[in-house]
Amino acid sequence: MNKKASAYLLFVLSLGYVMAVLDTTGVVLAIPHIKMDMQVSLEQSIWVINAYVLALGSMLLLSGMLTAKYGAKKILIFGMLIFTGASLGCTLVNEILAMIVLRFMQGFGAALFMPSSLALLFLTYVDPIKRATMLGIWTAIISVATGTGSFIAGMMISYFGWRGIFLVNIPLGALTVLSLLILVDKNIADQQVKIDILDNLLLVLSISCLVIYLVEGEQYGYMDNILLLFLALALLFFTWLFFYERKSKAPIVPIELLKNAEFMVANLIGFVVNISLYGIVLILGLYFQIYLKMSAMVAGSLIVPGMVILVVGNLFYARAVNKISAGMLATISIVLAILGAVAIVGFELFSGKISLLLLLAFFALMSLGIGILTPATTTLLMQAAGQKYSGIAAATLNANKQIGGLFGTMLASIIVGKLSQNWDLVISMLFLSNILLYLLIFIVARRYLYR
Repeated sequence: MNKKASAYLLFVLSLGYVMAVLDTTGVVLAIPHIKMDMQVSLEQSIWVINAYVLALGSMLLLSGMLTAKYGAKKILIFGMLIFTGASLGCTLVNEILAMIVLRFMQGFGAALFMPSSLALLFLTYVDPIKRATMLGIWTAIISVATGTGSFIAGMMISYFGWRGIFLVNIPLGALTVLSLLILVDKNIADQQVKIDILDNLLLVLSISCLVIYLVEGEQYGYMDNILLLFLALALLFFTWLFFYERKSKAPIVPIELLKNAEFMVANLIGFVVNISLYGIVLILGLYFQIYLKMSAMVAGSLIVPGMVILVVGNLFYARAVNKISAGMLATISIVLAILGAVAIVGFELFSGKISLLLLLAFFALMSLGIGILTPATTTLLMQAAGQKYSGIAAATLNANKQIGGLFGTMLASIIVGKLSQNWDLVISMLFLSNILLYLLIFIVARRYLYR
């Protein structure tokens, strides 16, 4: 494959992630409009986000094994077709339950194509230095989508309504499928890979029951009898899964990877980063629109600078990784994220209110840290897994990220639900929780990863 075709393939492999990101950041801004259009509560409308992330997070590990067994090209195309079809359905529905079901299907489609696209990228670039650079560029493309997604989504909502967000997936999905059919000749598959359906089903059920308990508990109370039943089921399924995995001949994650400290800590970092980022984007979107009375387009525009700085961090990593280790860059990036969050909380506590300009500036500082941390974590995890486990490694990273995103939206929903009468306190609690999260991964990473 020549350089131009290789670069174009990198772009195509990024498109799936671009769409997956747009369908979280963009839909966040659409929540107030979906709520009003369908005449539902905020709690119900937030399930439009949760259903998507729930399917994505709980099915990614199964997808990683399907990728290994049936080949990345085949699974990527199949997932993209499901995702694109569900996107079309989202533009047509008028009822919240149907919308939630279609969003779950979107999440399932995204769960199929996300690990397979990263596995193809990993296999395409064999040289470790070149691969690290490409991962930095790849992450930058995704971060551009994250940043511009808020602005584009806000503009589309303002001019075309919230349904326009899903329409963009249709031409991008078609382009991805056609490009893969032309550019990728081989579909590397291993039919010897065994897939245990029961343990994957137990994983989905346990996560689903826990999420229902935590999300709905905010509305109905955590001691509600029905919700306590969901909590009991979550504990039952988790326990069953734990003992079943110990004897399984085809565990969800190979034991060899579970014993690898670098692999486990990199997954933890991905989990925490997305709790942070999803929660911040959701609350800022609501803060700008509900508290500051801004339009969706203006709210999206205000989120863009932080996302642009994410790209700067990605590109900095791509250049710096040739001179500085990925572990050291990750350590520096965590410190930057902590400093940004501390500054926001400090101004809120000592001044009573932080100005919009300072809020955006310190969020940008956090974004710089996150922008460096994301590709650094990806590089460390993929190196720890090696080519043999590249598919499952990509799946575990993205599963932890998406489950982290799910918990991020849940945490944000709880903060807003409890403190929405005082939005300054909402902002303080949001970034205080971020300080604690980043301190946690700093301590763990320094002890187990970057020695």
